[in-house]
Amino acid sequence: MKILFRTFAVGSILISALLGAQAAGASVVAAADVVPQATFQWGSSGPDRWGQVGLTAGGGAQVTTDFANSGNGSMRLDLPGTSAKAGLAYYPTATFGKLSELTQVSYQWLVHTTDVVDQAPVLRLYLRNAAGVHTQTLVYTPDIAGVHGVGLNQWTTADMRNGIVWQGRSAAQGGLDPNQRRPFAEFREDPRFADLVVFAVEGGAGNGSSGFVGAIDNIEVVGPLASVSANFEVVPPMASIQCDKAQLLDSEGQAAICTVSLSRPAEVALSILLTTTGGAGRFSGCAGPLEFAAGASTASCTITATANTVKGDGQISASVAIAPADNAGDYSLQAGASVAAIEVANDDGVLAAPVAPPPAVAVPALSDAMLALLSLGLLAWAAFVTRCIPRV
Repeated sequence: MKILFRTFAVGSILISALLGAQAAGASVVAAADVVPQATFQWGSSGPDRWGQVGLTAGGGAQVTTDFANSGNGSMRLDLPGTSAKAGLAYYPTATFGKLSELTQVSYQWLVHTTDVVDQAPVLRLYLRNAAGVHTQTLVYTPDIAGVHGVGLNQWTTADMRNGIVWQGRSAAQGGLDPNQRRPFAEFREDPRFADLVVFAVEGGAGNGSSGFVGAIDNIEVVGPLASVSANFEVVPPMASIQCDKAQLLDSEGQAAICTVSLSRPAEVALSILLTTTGGAGRFSGCAGPLEFAAGASTASCTITATANTVKGDGQISASVAIAPADNAGDYSLQAGASVAAIEVANDDGVLAAPVAPPPAVAVPALSDAMLALLSLGLLAWAAFVTRCIPRV
């Protein structure tokens, strides 16, 4: 019985239309954080991660910027045909706890296009018994909860705990009261449901529309054992750089590998520009764009010291820096980690010191008085010698 999107005015629901008000304490779930359905398996692709589930007949669920809310994004849901389904699910390590002990179950939803009156995205809680078997699924469907006439492209907040929900598992699957609609409080107080463990939550859409497009954001479930508050955003990765060596010598074969790392894998092919400074002619490499393939989270370049035999050319400091992105949505710079420094040191010795000339020897100087006495002495000596020499 396909009743996910039937118009059925039952009960009342506490709702409020919100345009851009972020859920308090919400954790960002980036597009790159979502595990594809091909690899998302209960019990092995997590826990504590969001993953695609139930994608059938071309249905799609992905984080995009198409319907921004509480930031720049949300979970977009596409149903191209009446049998299409799509959703994102999350399960914590320790489960959320018992159904009766949940204190918050809410989400925000938006309808962009639909050919079914009052069709809207839904929220599901998965319950299992003491044996660990999934037997019950409680589903909040806005129209069944009594929500009608909400315009297109309007964000609406739904509180599942104060709304009408229904149980979606069949009797063959162990489901109790299949398709029965009751206030959430009645399920919570029903002894058959109260002690069942809530092990996962899913936001999604399915069955009924051909061409439905909508969105979900700010899913919140709070239990005694675990909680989740998910704000779906398109978050650019943070880029950092680190080199495997801090110093090179100016000899052959001296090189360092510098690796740029992204905090999240690149969602599309990405080019990151690197710039270098310091010591012209003493090194080469790493200047220019560094290419990342879609899905890659690291890429490397090589800094090579210029070999020489010049003595005494000293040591220089080189740096490799990540340039800011031209498009702020491509990546951001990780604080304190966007520049790497490398020293290129001389290993050819120092220049020989020049030979110093011998110091000059000072010539003793005579005073005027001594020169006069010396002159008189020389004159006296000359007179004496003259008298002593006999005349011929």
